[in-house]
Amino acid sequence: MSARPLLFCAAISLLACSCSTLRPQAATDTSPAGQFQATISRIQATDPGSPALLDAKLSYAGFLLSGAQGPGCEQRLNHAQEEIGSVAANPETRVMFPAGWPLVADLEYRQHVARAACGGTADRRDELLAAVDAARAAVELYRGMFDYHSMVIMQFNSAIALHRLADKTAALAALEAALRMDREYGFAADARDNYELLLSWRGEPAGVAQVSALMRDFPQRRATFKFGWGPGDAQITLDRRRATLSDGLIGRSRAQAAFERRISADQGGGWKVSYSQRLTGYEPGVWPYEQVWQSTPASPMPQLVFPPAALPALDFKVSAKGDFAGVTDAQGFAARLTARTDQLIRRRTPSGPEGRDATEDAVATTAIALSPGMLEAEMTQRYQLETAMWIGATLEQGVWYEISAPLSLPGMERFVVPQRIEFAFTRMLPCIPGAAAASCVEVVIHATPAAEALDNLLADIGNSFPNDRYLDYAAASDARIVLDPTTLLSYTREEQVYWYAALSKRAEDRVLGSEHLVSTTKYGASVTPGAPDPTAAR
Repeated sequence: MSARPLLFCAAISLLACSCSTLRPQAATDTSPAGQFQATISRIQATDPGSPALLDAKLSYAGFLLSGAQGPGCEQRLNHAQEEIGSVAANPETRVMFPAGWPLVADLEYRQHVARAACGGTADRRDELLAAVDAARAAVELYRGMFDYHSMVIMQFNSAIALHRLADKTAALAALEAALRMDREYGFAADARDNYELLLSWRGEPAGVAQVSALMRDFPQRRATFKFGWGPGDAQITLDRRRATLSDGLIGRSRAQAAFERRISADQGGGWKVSYSQRLTGYEPGVWPYEQVWQSTPASPMPQLVFPPAALPALDFKVSAKGDFAGVTDAQGFAARLTARTDQLIRRRTPSGPEGRDATEDAVATTAIALSPGMLEAEMTQRYQLETAMWIGATLEQGVWYEISAPLSLPGMERFVVPQRIEFAFTRMLPCIPGAAAASCVEVVIHATPAAEALDNLLADIGNSFPNDRYLDYAAASDARIVLDPTTLLSYTREEQVYWYAALSKRAEDRVLGSEHLVSTTKYGASVTPGAPDPTAAR
């Protein structure tokens, strides 16, 4: 039995079946609860593994919690708990619904607070303690998804729950922590409200004058980005962890690399970027490091093939103004990278015929994933997001901006469609952890495919085939980039990408694929010989 490659490019074969639009059925119950239930039932019947189903369940739970007061609150809370629990108990959702996990903790906080008000006094303390734990968990989960405003709100909520427990010291400490976050991330409106509450909890006057006095030194930050590259060397490390779901099977893989980058002057006043030691520490992550299979003893464990991690290390040139001038060694490096990856794959061939089949599938997948065109596209897109799009920009802290730009689709990297890109300057922090000055800017980016463009792409693919199957696809990318605004040299890039796809005539015969990728790239300090350290205090 041949292995199934976990690559939605390879799932172009999935798209080579047929596509049509899911049509919602009219709900017989027109009440808000009835509409939620009808939506859940419709998705459950056609695509029960969809993130849309999980989102609908949590939305319904939020609706139930919003009305869980007074008579009948216990019934609504029990129903909400069922919906939240059905999402939280499903291990597959860890792969295909990563953005939903902070919301699960958020809703659990609301549920415990509501139970503390709805139930008897005997359970009130335990429910509020559970609410504090849920709020603290949500803080970290929102932080991990770069959703800082929701993170601060949940920090505030933990203070509220502690205050209801009459733990004044802990409540004040939690609220003060929320205010420190407000100041770090520039949430002035929240800070104003939180200062008023802080003064009230301290038993001090909390009028407009008192709050204004505390807000007088609230940071007003603005970042202006200039392209200012200079010659220098940097050590780059790359770490990519993937959790992939295919027809109920979950596999995990990790890819790593460490190499050197050199920026040097180019003829004509521009810059050329070259890399060395690119293959020495390269681990493509083709075979899972950790396996979690949902299978029975009677069902043999299949070998799942992971596409190798592309290495963003093509030599390229930019103009003196920072315009991308193209890569210079795509063909040669792609050939060497593919050969090295094939060697690593064959060195680890599992035993038996299934292992040999999996190896051949992995080698075939490598030829696609590491082709010159794919490497060049990724390198170009990386430079655009890390450097080019910021040249000459001025961003106000905490303000979200929006543009549209063509990007490759997660899981379908051969296809490029316009995507909605939202971004914000979130905070100042040291370029290198532990450096003296907070001289770098953190920018957070959220990208999703434009709905109309995606629909058109799927329709174009589906028009070539009989329309007898349903296709569902969803994807999102979140990234945080730490860069020096005076040079536009990057120091850290963390990215979370997920995609989901399902194709079926009926729910029971659907073909399912989903992946959650967490990638971290760190750039060691780029120092020009004889120049001051860019991470030192300015």
